[in-house]
Amino acid sequence: MRRIVSGILIMGLFGLLFACSTSIPVTVTKPAEINMSGNRVIAVLDFRYPVKGTTISGRDLLQWAISKLTGLNLPSQLNVEQRVADYTTDQVILALLNTGYFQLVSPQEVAQRMRGGISSTTTAVDIGRAVKAQAIINGELYLLEARDQQWIEERTITDSETGEEKTVNVSMVKRTARVGMTYQVVNTASGNVVASRSFEDQSTADQEWEYRHNLPDAEDMYTDIIDTFMPRMAKQLAPYQVRENRTLMRDKTKNPRMEQADELVKGKIYDSALEIFLSVWRGDGNVAAGFNAAIIYEVIGNLDMAISQMKSVVERTADKKAIREYHRLLGAKQDQERLRQQQG
Repeated sequence: MRRIVSGILIMGLFGLLFACSTSIPVTVTKPAEINMSGNRVIAVLDFRYPVKGTTISGRDLLQWAISKLTGLNLPSQLNVEQRVADYTTDQVILALLNTGYFQLVSPQEVAQRMRGGISSTTTAVDIGRAVKAQAIINGELYLLEARDQQWIEERTITDSETGEEKTVNVSMVKRTARVGMTYQVVNTASGNVVASRSFEDQSTADQEWEYRHNLPDAEDMYTDIIDTFMPRMAKQLAPYQVRENRTLMRDKTKNPRMEQADELVKGKIYDSALEIFLSVWRGDGNVAAGFNAAIIYEVIGNLDMAISQMKSVVERTADKKAIREYHRLLGAKQDQERLRQQQG
């Protein structure tokens, strides 16, 4: 009986395996949220750290960053907030460099190229002219907060000698760190802020009170959170690549030519597979053939033909999956147009 059941299970697994639709991995370049095509040479200025009782934004925040370039009145020893702000500046520069999309000028380079010509009247336009930057990026950490909270946790333990269970109270402590960061892009031709974005997040760590010395330092928690902001910031400002899958539609007619085309797809012989899919679609209106032809058009980089082909499938069959893919392809076309503008 067990052998019969095992055989049925194995056959079922093979059935599931062969019933799976063919999936094609593709690398897609996505446009950035903000169009930085005219602002690709960037001067990154120092990020400001939180100062209790004071809040600044926009032009005042930029003026603070410019004044910091003078290097005057800087403390000999930096506090946690200042160190984390400096870390943020460095990570912004690194994240934008890693996109391969921007040419960057650091705060130190700006100060050197300005050659002491920085004053309270210096503007973004002045910096742009001096370092040949099209834009300035600066910002601040408006929130850096760490708090410890103690509580009592009930635990059930087993006595090693008697084997009896008992409830004990354990003193616990939770450390919560919160970070808020904002940045702005200032065009150096006009001096105007062309974009501004913010991030906010928190992390927690628990430990028994007795071992509270094992809790991570607040500064380490801050920098870990800032590290999570950087990929998001990079995607907002520069085109990026993602790995996606395009899934073919399974053929319910068991047409041997469809099976042949599917095997060609698995072998990455896309042109030959496309010819078969189009032939079957034109011959008997097989919805899977028409759908798959559109997907192959997209995979080989002909998005306009993919849209046209999927539209014909939608108009002829009203298939729900084809309708969803048609709208996805239209969205991909819009992304492609935005990307072309950003890469121009």
